[in-house]
Amino acid sequence: MNKLFVLPGCILFAFAACSSAPPYAAQAIEDDAEAMSNVVVADAELYDVIRVGKAGVERVPGSNQLKIAVPVRNIDDEAIQVLVQVSFLDGRRIPLGDDTNQQVKLIGPGSTLPIVVMSKMDTAQDWVMRISWNK
Repeated sequence: MNKLFVLPGCILFAFAACSSAPPYAAQAIEDDAEAMSNVVVADAELYDVIRVGKAGVERVPGSNQLKIAVPVRNIDDEAIQVLVQVSFLDGRRIPLGDDTNQQVKLIGPGSTLPIVVMSKMDTAQDWVMRISWNK
């Protein structure tokens, strides 16, 4: 009879021993979506209703600022409101502190909206655009 009560206790002790205590190892940024793509979407539901076209990237003559234009299409049958924010990066994808404010964009059903932004600094060489719902 005592064996029946000891077995659950041993199993519980074994599970408790397997869990680790803090501190925890941090997950690498290199595996993050922002390290792999210039445009990231913050929500799975939003991910299902937008498509992003090929970005146009150019230098502004005279100021050498980086100008990007990204076509964003709403494939849903209802209008959507999104927040768009862009961070400009150096050649190693390190943030420069050159970020745009979050901009509210209204995209009609089936419509494509070109999102155009420009860096403040001429040192920008790369960028990442974050798109999320406007709640």
